[in-house]
Amino acid sequence: MPQSDPDATTQLAAVEVQGERPGPGLWRVEKGDHVLWILGTLSPLPAKVEWRSTELEARLAEAEAVIDRPGVQVTSGAGKWRTAMALPSLLGARKNPDGATLQNVVSPELYARWASLKAIYLGRNRSVERWRPVFAAEKLQSEAADSVGLKFGSPASALVHKIAEQRELPVIKPNVAIVINDLKVTIREFKANALGDTDCFERTLRRFESDLDLLRARANAWAEGDVPLLRELHEADPESACLDAVLGASALQKRGLDDLPEKKRQAWLAAVDKVLDEHRISVGLLPISELLKPDGYLSDLANRGYVVTAPDEDESEDESDVELAPTLDQSASTPAGFE
Repeated sequence: MPQSDPDATTQLAAVEVQGERPGPGLWRVEKGDHVLWILGTLSPLPAKVEWRSTELEARLAEAEAVIDRPGVQVTSGAGKWRTAMALPSLLGARKNPDGATLQNVVSPELYARWASLKAIYLGRNRSVERWRPVFAAEKLQSEAADSVGLKFGSPASALVHKIAEQRELPVIKPNVAIVINDLKVTIREFKANALGDTDCFERTLRRFESDLDLLRARANAWAEGDVPLLRELHEADPESACLDAVLGASALQKRGLDDLPEKKRQAWLAAVDKVLDEHRISVGLLPISELLKPDGYLSDLANRGYVVTAPDEDESEDESDVELAPTLDQSASTPAGFE
């Protein structure tokens, strides 16, 4: 993809999708007469879209259990759990080591691109100039997405959890649990060392220079339930490397956060095995990026002998014969971040 001209960066048009939209269909995973229905979640989405999936509500009305998205929980041993992206705040390590500024730690070309976008979306914010690239990138993506009508969070996830609570369904949370006992030492190490976050910084800049149209199209395709288009757009999307940059820090790697994507994958797959053994019908959540990858989680399920069917591969079912769950108010509840 050609590099954008920083001097040509302009305010981008807002996302226009409004009104009620169905979202994508559900992936079906079968083991004999037991079925797991999986919804792919996406963030950010158009802020004004009113999302409702009658198919998902119907499946939740008959479900016996729910599998949440895989996650990471980190504790200092004092019993207070934190999500993985909250860990840097726990460590108090948002600023660059030794008082360095962004201009000191990234290339002149990258800094020029940053300065152009910062002027549009962050204005005269001076404090961000002393932040590590990964945290500056996170601030930029939040402000830029909001300015064009994209909103972080998953209304789909919110709906699933609300109905699960209403029906008192068990919710399996396939989290990788990490305990850091030497928190003070970890903080010192984390603060003293640079992060490998230049790639994350560059990808975030690229999103808002030339790829925001792609993000907008992907959000619209999700809202409209256009799975074939989502497949096309997934192949072109430069996925964020920001979380990997934080978790790749040596101070965290040697404390159990090494090979984290694989650990999360295995935790979720183990939850699927258990749910399909014990429940006739269940509902699961995954970032849609994992559902669209040829070598994603679904490939492992197929290799285990499960029958996996994508929503655009089987449109034969008549949903009119299925009793729907009651409609509920929905609100975004997931933390900021791209899926």
